[in-house]
Amino acid sequence: MTTPIFENPATLLTPPGPYSQVVRVGELAFVSGQVGATADGRLVGQGVAAQCDQALANVAAALDAVGLTLGDIVKLTIFVASADDMAELVPHMDVTFPRLFPGGLPASSLVIVERLFEPALRIEIEAIAHE
Repeated sequence: MTTPIFENPATLLTPPGPYSQVVRVGELAFVSGQVGATADGRLVGQGVAAQCDQALANVAAALDAVGLTLGDIVKLTIFVASADDMAELVPHMDVTFPRLFPGGLPASSLVIVERLFEPALRIEIEAIAHE
């Protein structure tokens, strides 16, 4: 049986609740929802594109803590706080994702939610990766 690895890297915001930022079990890793804020809690920009980039950087930092990279992601779930943000987000993702995932785009779901845990947050991204 594989023993899970539970991590809360110092390069990420301290979880605001009782959970781990990333858990690795064997060849799989599960990254909790990452937002557009730095480890010190500073929100990166007001717009969804800037927050998307920071959330993805946070996903990368979480994966790095368990020996994986963005290239190992097989599934993304993206939560967006407003349908109005789609006009900015989709073109940004069209350019950014092929650059971040040159080996192939991960499966993805995009869910528009009523709001995230802080009103200023525009996006939250969680991931599943496979070694």
